[in-house]
Amino acid sequence: MRFDRAARKKQNADVYVEEVGNVPYITVEFFGLFSRLEFALLSSGYAGGDIGENAWVLWDSFAKDLHKSFLAEVAADAEAAILFREPARTLTKIADGGCEFRDAAIPKTVLDVLLQVRTIRNNLFHGSKVYFTDRDRDLVSAGIRAIRHMLDAIERSEKTRRIQAAWGYAHVGHQ
Repeated sequence: MRFDRAARKKQNADVYVEEVGNVPYITVEFFGLFSRLEFALLSSGYAGGDIGENAWVLWDSFAKDLHKSFLAEVAADAEAAILFREPARTLTKIADGGCEFRDAAIPKTVLDVLLQVRTIRNNLFHGSKVYFTDRDRDLVSAGIRAIRHMLDAIERSEKTRRIQAAWGYAHVGHQ
């Protein structure tokens, strides 16, 4: 398994960012893992969009190809249990033009879990995180665990092994 026990000690530490303040280390770890995973997926064939336009991850295609052990492993992981007990809420637009968080359904499929991880990223990036709560920490930790289970599961399927090469380095041309 890829689980890095040394990084776990830093989960309660903060990283100071000028103009922002203290950012929990666990969010830095999560963003690093998620962004690298997303890029690896895009560069290894799980890219949607039109030629010459913005690309996005084809989460449903990836979910179909991911080894069947993934869902059971995440569901059995005590640190990921919050995903199945009290999943991340979704930020939705409301009638007055603003946004509010709404409860999400309990994940039942591989795709549901992958979309939960994406929702955690979206909520961190787009949500109002003036105060990082224990629930936020639990959800981010669960997201990290799910990503690490994904990394293990991609090694078990011929269809997803190409993601390993892209994880290390993926060439996308001129930027």
